[in-house]
Amino acid sequence: MKKTREQVLTDLRGLFGESRVITEENAVMNYDGDNNVYAKAFGAFLSPLPMCILNVCSTGEVAKALVYCNENGVGVIPRTGSSSYELLLTAVDGDCIVIDASGMKEIIKIDYDNMMATCQCGVPLIALEELLQAQGYTTGHSPQSQPLAQMGGLVATRSIGQFSTYYGGIEDLLCGLEAVLPDGKVVRIRNVPRRAAGPDLRHLFLGCEGALAFVTEVTVKIFRYYPEDMWLGGYVMKSFGEGLEACREIITAGYKPSVVRLYDKPDFDYNFGSIELNEGEAFMFFTAEGPGEVARAVGSGIDRIARERGGRYVGTEAVAHWLKHRNDRCAIFGTEKRREGYRQKKTFYATTEISASWTDIQEIYKNVMERLPREIDNLTVFGGHVSHSYQNGTNIYFVYEFKVFSPEAYLGEHRRIIDAICDEVLKLPTGSCVHHHSMGKMRLHLAEREHGNSYELIRSLKEMMDPNGIMNPGALVAKK
Repeated sequence: MKKTREQVLTDLRGLFGESRVITEENAVMNYDGDNNVYAKAFGAFLSPLPMCILNVCSTGEVAKALVYCNENGVGVIPRTGSSSYELLLTAVDGDCIVIDASGMKEIIKIDYDNMMATCQCGVPLIALEELLQAQGYTTGHSPQSQPLAQMGGLVATRSIGQFSTYYGGIEDLLCGLEAVLPDGKVVRIRNVPRRAAGPDLRHLFLGCEGALAFVTEVTVKIFRYYPEDMWLGGYVMKSFGEGLEACREIITAGYKPSVVRLYDKPDFDYNFGSIELNEGEAFMFFTAEGPGEVARAVGSGIDRIARERGGRYVGTEAVAHWLKHRNDRCAIFGTEKRREGYRQKKTFYATTEISASWTDIQEIYKNVMERLPREIDNLTVFGGHVSHSYQNGTNIYFVYEFKVFSPEAYLGEHRRIIDAICDEVLKLPTGSCVHHHSMGKMRLHLAEREHGNSYELIRSLKEMMDPNGIMNPGALVAKK
């Protein structure tokens, strides 16, 4: 017989102690961070609430909690950090608890000889980064959520940072990990430089969205840090399309800037506006890192190609402005100031990040920019920028603000925008409807179009690793 909510809470208090089981109304109502934040600002809660938040402090406690939940059919939403979008942490029903491992915040070892840092899953990324930088090192990982992010969540969401073109995404930085399976078994993937011993098992956990296991320990690469040698350069392009061509030429020529950013005018004016753009123009900028000789050589090559492609050099001031203010939005996440802003303006600002090959990205940008204003009549801001580039393609963050007619309608209105963008992306053979925010529950209905017939492999993994379906129900595959 299925246990009642009160029975589950009583059992958990017996296993972990009264103070570890949080049922306080405000904490439970806001457990999923910025998800549904607009509705919450008006006192509206659009999703079911979990039974409680269970605070754990060790791998053993995670295992004990999962054994209990697995045996009793209690859903589990793993949480380390809560900056996630896409309804990743949002419950699909009330038959679940949140297991929060933010208390697991020990930096276990920094190995400067072998360039690795090992941390428990609840270590704040900013704490590790500040410790490393004080010694002349860096993780190289700087997502916009850096002030809020924790190490386990970075792995589970397949995170990427703003300097990814040089350092890579979390999949490039991850050396090894420890994780707890739904039945409580603890597994460890050793920190080897490379192996050819079958499939790379790290990728079972990278981007698993907490739906396959609970990541409890993470080891990442570290790098020497040379901030005083960073090269910066900003350029005005005649159009966003010409900026894309310049970015493609720079990357495919073999240059490895740490930041590649290209903003269309609506996006740049709304978010930064530190230089004046004429109608139709775009702002493109780069940073290059590493030892001074490397940074200067990369910067010189970028500058030459950018000018050859029609870029008008505008110096470094706007780039420095972006570096200083790039994470400002995180400072108000979860604050009353942000919620009051929603109540005053009755508009909602968000982003949808996608990726595609260099040729397909041009068509996607054109089609989306034509379709959205025609189809969504309550848009107040709409634009886009490139922020992560690769040899074979790039991404676009589409950014938008829209007028919200009621708190209850906001989520449906947001879905309309996401679906219209992703529909255009998935029409093209190299388009991916999610670049790094994870599918969550917001884009899960697009998973079969995204993966094609390989989606059966994800379903099979879920059935094999989590046969009772307790791990983050509704993530990766729909709850049965």
